[in-house]
Amino acid sequence: MRLKAILMGLILAGVLASQASAQTFNLGLEAGANLSNFIGSDVSQLGNFNSSKLGFVGGGFLSLNFGQMFAIRPEVLYEQKGNQYSGTTTTVEMDYIEVPVLLKISTGLPVVNPAVLLGPSFSWNTLAQNGGKNITNINSSDVGLVGGLEFDIDKFLVSGRYELGLDNVSTGKNVQNGTITLLVGYSFL
Repeated sequence: MRLKAILMGLILAGVLASQASAQTFNLGLEAGANLSNFIGSDVSQLGNFNSSKLGFVGGGFLSLNFGQMFAIRPEVLYEQKGNQYSGTTTTVEMDYIEVPVLLKISTGLPVVNPAVLLGPSFSWNTLAQNGGKNITNINSSDVGLVGGLEFDIDKFLVSGRYELGLDNVSTGKNVQNGTITLLVGYSFL
């Protein structure tokens, strides 16, 4: 099922990209921070988690604009997720390469343009460590849902979003990623 969702997302992005040849586009970079937690009914079985983990997020985006109020925006991001054990500095670190494919609906205003971002994200795990030691029973990919707000100020952007992971982080446990992300970016094209 996960493979079907990934393939459908890639096919949709390809069709939309081919349809956008006569449209305008923006290309840019973005970076920021996130606060991530583990959520789900089996979190207590993994340890005493109740502190968010602060992580780095950075990458690039391509915005395929269909007029001034509608765009499809695929992104490629490096994200540090995980969680922190209660009362300690020990963290579970899980890094991902993430590809959100977001629908951007904006007001079309000229100077400050607010927008809503919605869409799926596809992630591949690149690092899984608990207190500096590798974890082996981690799922290698994740599919999630992203929702948020963005403000475009000329070529700059500021966005805040929440991502809910739909796949379990660990095999056999009902534990997903829940991540709040704040990004700033610049569109150079």
